[in-house]
Amino acid sequence: MAQSSPSVLVIRLDGIGDALALTPLLAALRERAIPVDLVMRAVNAEVFSTRAARAVYVAPFALRSSTRANRREISDFGTRLRENGYSHVLVATEDPGGYRLARATGAPHRIGFVNGWGKPFKTIWASLLLTSAVVRSAGLDPHAAHECAVQWKLGESLLRERPIPREPSMLRPLILQNDVARGDRIAFQISDKWERLGISFDQVVAALRAVQRAGSLHAIASESEAGYAQRVADAAGVSIERYVSLYPWKEAIARAAALVAPDSGAIHVAGMVGTPTVAVFPPVRDFDLQLARWAPWAAPYRALRAEGSWPDALAPALHDLLER
Repeated sequence: MAQSSPSVLVIRLDGIGDALALTPLLAALRERAIPVDLVMRAVNAEVFSTRAARAVYVAPFALRSSTRANRREISDFGTRLRENGYSHVLVATEDPGGYRLARATGAPHRIGFVNGWGKPFKTIWASLLLTSAVVRSAGLDPHAAHECAVQWKLGESLLRERPIPREPSMLRPLILQNDVARGDRIAFQISDKWERLGISFDQVVAALRAVQRAGSLHAIASESEAGYAQRVADAAGVSIERYVSLYPWKEAIARAAALVAPDSGAIHVAGMVGTPTVAVFPPVRDFDLQLARWAPWAAPYRALRAEGSWPDALAPALHDLLER
């Protein structure tokens, strides 16, 4: 049965950093006491605390698949969710399955992104499944806002012109299951994301050693990346702490005096919980646009381009952040 007051389903089927861009929107909905459920993937289902949403559903369907079986799975899942009587579904993903699921819920208000003339056929298709659309560029737009501000537009009609929150004190409870005190160690994320960004093994080792010289080091990694992480740690001569789930990993970032990490989910956790961050980006041509879209949201940060002898810039950047 439909509810007279708002009840919201948010669909986010992307990576950890992408999901975290929803935090200001979720915080504002929580402040207005609007109940929210989330549909996420197994890889990012633990990125928020239980305070961020009433329920978190793991999408039971495949991404980027239009097979008959997958579409039936989406339809059946939407039928089950229909019983929750959502007034609004916010499609915070580019995956077609998210749009199909929104329609399958039967919610009267279905709001999602379209790309205008950048992808005209997708825009027409998506508009048929939505009741309202937010236009965003199909590529990097020099006039585009931060990803948090883009996601915010999906829920603006529910928020009565409230300003988008940037206070870690308001965002932090939505990330951490239990609040933790900040310590004095500098966290360094050892992740194969360094490698995937084109940053060499030797440079990562040099960066790790530079941080070790700058202060008390806490090298952290996901258990799923244990092979790469252990090779880096062994080469640098440091010990490493590996995490099986996101909850203690997020707490390690929140406890850190500062974080050093590549452009990854870690810098966005830090950005929401207020941990000062040195974020390392690859030296791509559109560096400034990438930074404008994906900088840590609510925490002080310094951004480095991974070019030349960039590990030498880590100690000054950390000193600057920690002296604030």
